[in-house]
Amino acid sequence: MLTPLRNMLRSPAAGGIFVLVIIAMAAWGVTDIFARGSGSNLISAGDRGVSDRTLDSTLERILRNRTDDRGRALTKEEAMEQGILDQVFADLSRQTLLTSYADTQGISATTGSIVESIRTDPVFQDTTGVFDASRYAQLLDVNGFREADYESNIEADLTIDRLQRVPLQGLRVPNALARLQAAYAGELRSASWFVLQQTELPEVQQPTDEDLQELYETRKELLREPERRGVSLIRLSPDDFIAQSDVTEEDISAYYEAYKGDRYTGPDSRSFTEFTFADEATARAALGRIAGGAAATAIETALATELKNGRRDAIANDRLADQVFARGALVGSIHGPQPVDGQFVVIRLEAITPGAATPLENVRDEIRDELARELAVGLFYDALPQFDDLLGTGADLESIAEGLGAPVLSFAPVDTNGFTKDGRRYLPLVTAPGLLQMVYAQSEGRNTERFGDDEVTWIARVDSIVPERLPEFEEVRDDLTEAWTMQRQSEQLQTIAAEIEGAIADGSSSLEAEAAKYNAEVTALPRPIGRTSTETQLPRQIIDGIFGVNDEGDTFSLQAGSSQTFILQVTEIDRANDETLDILAQSSALEIQTGISEDLLRAYFMSIADDIELNTNASGYEAYKRSLVTQQ
Repeated sequence: MLTPLRNMLRSPAAGGIFVLVIIAMAAWGVTDIFARGSGSNLISAGDRGVSDRTLDSTLERILRNRTDDRGRALTKEEAMEQGILDQVFADLSRQTLLTSYADTQGISATTGSIVESIRTDPVFQDTTGVFDASRYAQLLDVNGFREADYESNIEADLTIDRLQRVPLQGLRVPNALARLQAAYAGELRSASWFVLQQTELPEVQQPTDEDLQELYETRKELLREPERRGVSLIRLSPDDFIAQSDVTEEDISAYYEAYKGDRYTGPDSRSFTEFTFADEATARAALGRIAGGAAATAIETALATELKNGRRDAIANDRLADQVFARGALVGSIHGPQPVDGQFVVIRLEAITPGAATPLENVRDEIRDELARELAVGLFYDALPQFDDLLGTGADLESIAEGLGAPVLSFAPVDTNGFTKDGRRYLPLVTAPGLLQMVYAQSEGRNTERFGDDEVTWIARVDSIVPERLPEFEEVRDDLTEAWTMQRQSEQLQTIAAEIEGAIADGSSSLEAEAAKYNAEVTALPRPIGRTSTETQLPRQIIDGIFGVNDEGDTFSLQAGSSQTFILQVTEIDRANDETLDILAQSSALEIQTGISEDLLRAYFMSIADDIELNTNASGYEAYKRSLVTQQ
């Protein structure tokens, strides 16, 4: 319903409209907070710039949380190979473009808003909810931020958020449009149906030879068998070396002791005193005495005090629970005040009781398997040079396998999708990326190159080539008979379904009468559904069909394969009354406003790209990339 309008708003022309909106609403001042531009920027626009140092530090921070499929930290070179670096570069380019435009319009985030954002961030507050400058500096350092860089990021985020919020503040959805959308989304419908089964219809006659011959001629291209190739291969992975991994009892014990606290010990319980106060000021005034170890009964201003013992769920306030049960929490530490049910709570941690450790005997096999796997990975990588040496001698697949102690796997001829003539599919042939493409690039008797990923390597040989062919008529007679029969059954279902729809439509029959005629049971929806209902198990096409008809009593059919068809009738249409529409229109207006603003924002960004000159230093970026190959 809104598609034409939204399509218009995605056009670059709509950006001009948005420019007027945002300029009209630019109520913020311009504050030049950070020094920008260095003369050696990789990205620049206006007074904004991104240096190679900024790009490098941004990439480093992202890689702190990125690992490969073995849990190892990604290197910058690997990030470049995987496209992560290019994505970071693109994100920084977009950020520079948008913040530079905000500078020209006077809507960049102010120093005050940046300071407020940082001081109110719970991450940088102490246990009493007050901004902690030392904690702020420490956390930035741990996460690889200089203070200026972090504040610059906050400024960019706040500025871009302002740009994105402008459409919501500047657009107003007409009530008539909101009510129309609400009526569309809020409509409910009920329906009944029965399933028309092929088994209840007259049996389709057997095809004649002429029928089959005609079908054979029209389906020759579908009947043609593709080229297939017989394949033998060697697949080598760490799994092939687990039996050779020698894990000693000393290895298992040492591993258990090293990770006992982290992996094999249950959660601890903690004793703490909970002080409840009427307001925050009273709670803060009592912090000194509580921290000094005063008895709970000595804190007269507390409404209540309680000594508790338990686990994390014993604390109602999530922030307090996180602090009290943090790994580094110390006995005697004070946490709060934090609001709980209109009052303020302070907690003093009194004691920590470690959780019970899982005995070594219970995890011995798990540890042995994990250590054996790690050793096997090392043996696998040690074997790769031997693999390449054997290949270099020109040895055949069987000799290579014998030298490596691995089997040769052989498979019946398969097509390019890995299917045999009788429809079987071999998992090893289709799970190796690019294996079949390489097989089909070789001549008979030739090997592929050795290839693979981090922990598996493959090499294959083309054992045989079966050319494509058109099977003779007699070879596929049974298949043709089955196809002809299914086609006739499908046509029969369609014809009878149309007759049923017509009989119900002209009033000469009913859904129930037609169901009884074909020994079917009528089923009804347990409750009315909306267009986006998910609680029913009905397929999406049936729900779309229910809302695709115009009036109550309308009937339609949907075929499900060649053996059954659904005959459905809409039994009730419940449209919202005026009072309900007024309520629904409020959320519909927001939904429309959000959708249109997003589309308008896209168009606006296109116009920004035309107005602001974004410069990228391609040679500098390539030089940075080259430096990653040698600096690891």
